[in-house]
Amino acid sequence: MASERRQFIAILLGMTAVKLWLAAVWGGTADILHMRMAAEAFLSGHDVLEPSNMGFAPSFFPLGHYLLAAGSLALSRATGVPFMFLVKVPAVLADLGIAWLLLAMPRAGARAALIYMANPITLLLSSYHGQFHTVAVAGTAASLWLAEQGRCGWSGVALGLAASVRQHFAVLIVPLLRKAAAAHRALLAGFVLTVIPLNLWLLGSAHPNRVFAPTWTYGSWGYTMLLVQGPRVLRLLGVEPLASAATALNGLLEAHGTAVCWVWAVVFAVWAWRQGPNLDLWHAAVLFPLGLCAVTPGFGVQWLVWALPFWLIVHRRRAEIYCVLVSLFLMGSYWQWQLPVKYGVRSITANLNLLSPVDLAGLIGVGAVGLLTWAYCAISTWQLMRRPA
Repeated sequence: MASERRQFIAILLGMTAVKLWLAAVWGGTADILHMRMAAEAFLSGHDVLEPSNMGFAPSFFPLGHYLLAAGSLALSRATGVPFMFLVKVPAVLADLGIAWLLLAMPRAGARAALIYMANPITLLLSSYHGQFHTVAVAGTAASLWLAEQGRCGWSGVALGLAASVRQHFAVLIVPLLRKAAAAHRALLAGFVLTVIPLNLWLLGSAHPNRVFAPTWTYGSWGYTMLLVQGPRVLRLLGVEPLASAATALNGLLEAHGTAVCWVWAVVFAVWAWRQGPNLDLWHAAVLFPLGLCAVTPGFGVQWLVWALPFWLIVHRRRAEIYCVLVSLFLMGSYWQWQLPVKYGVRSITANLNLLSPVDLAGLIGVGAVGLLTWAYCAISTWQLMRRPA
């Protein structure tokens, strides 16, 4: 058994080496440019929550995100290694850490670790896309594991670090506190004494509130895909009143969509507290990101990695179905994002008449897979909420 474990660890290390090689030779998305701008602004002492300082990058994060980006840029300047590679390394190493944890857990094991490490979701997001979401997921997974080991103070520290990379994960302090029982003070102290000092720098910004209302790409996911395209279809059908109503709803959600996510955070927190001290932390860690994907009016494909390792622990078969759907949607999305360049337009959906039959069919296919993936998240959220954790 020990030799098999060592062999599997060697496989994980080999896969990590492959991911690092791909990170070096592949290109990346516009997110890498945004992170470089954020790193330059941070190192120059500029306000990173001011869009004009970062080339109008679309999102705002806590300190951990900017430390990772700035550290990657500083290392690139010192060594000459390309920033596009170095900025991907934290996510690749986070993948290894998550797989290692899955391997060590009796509820997961070697198969779950291999599925996590080898599936296209983690491969594309870590080695190609350029993002720090996986780092936050790794910190959250470590926090839950430490809580189960009774090391609640360190669990709070780990969650504080995760929430300092992606603020969304701070909500998981609620199920952790509910589970901790007598050790809740140590857990809360570890979390508070990590996340607050780390993010006091936000008070130096002219717009610290932006961290609590991160922006996103509206209309690229779920029910908002239907809402964005709905007015055009309804007008073609001659149903002007419904078209006008859909247009107004789009405007409302674009302006105040963050409130929908806050409502889900409250609903989740109440649900977790009502489960009592016997709730399954991993169940809660699946439910929160899936529910967020189900209700959010805005979206980034990077969010799709959030639930994956926790779902592999809770229900591997359903996680495998999720992997297939998300992988197809991710690959289709990357292909779709090349179409504006191919046709020389800014918006491909506003110029559908230019598309070849093959590209039009592909675009429709990507949208259909996206809706199916969203529906799977929404249905699974409902089922997870109904089943006691």
